[in-house]
Amino acid sequence: MTTPPLEDDDLYVNANHTSSLENDLPTVFISSYGHRLGPLLPTPQIAIDLRNLPNPPKNVRTGHTGLSKTLRDYLFSMDEVQRRFEEIMTRISSRLQEASDNGEDEIRVGVCCEIGKHRSVAVVEELGRTRFPGWNVVVAHRDVHLKRNHKDRPRRTRDYNERD
Repeated sequence: MTTPPLEDDDLYVNANHTSSLENDLPTVFISSYGHRLGPLLPTPQIAIDLRNLPNPPKNVRTGHTGLSKTLRDYLFSMDEVQRRFEEIMTRISSRLQEASDNGEDEIRVGVCCEIGKHRSVAVVEELGRTRFPGWNVVVAHRDVHLKRNHKDRPRRTRDYNERD
């Protein structure tokens, strides 16, 4: 099994959720990213858009990303988020079964929210804590550590800026 080499600034890989790749199991790569910053490359086989989920309030978002247990606990206390997570789990599990049946050894899942710091990161972290029998799981976050007011980022409208 080969994976494309990553440049240092491509993805933040959470080593706590990197399964040992020293085995013959196939791998599911689950990455968070911000929609505002463009598509995830390589293009994931499963694309999940969380922008329609409620964003945590500013007092919860301030000083926290989806890597924070505080923010994850807040998000997952909402029934809507729990229902969506179950739907995502079903979708991923179904695709992994199909991949196993077809002899595929790698599946990529991309999870986005608006800026890639809160909702998508929280959901990807929880997916990384989930076991997918017969699969290695590698979690990565493309945009979680970027500064919010980065000058190279495209700005869309005031509405988008206020959502995250």
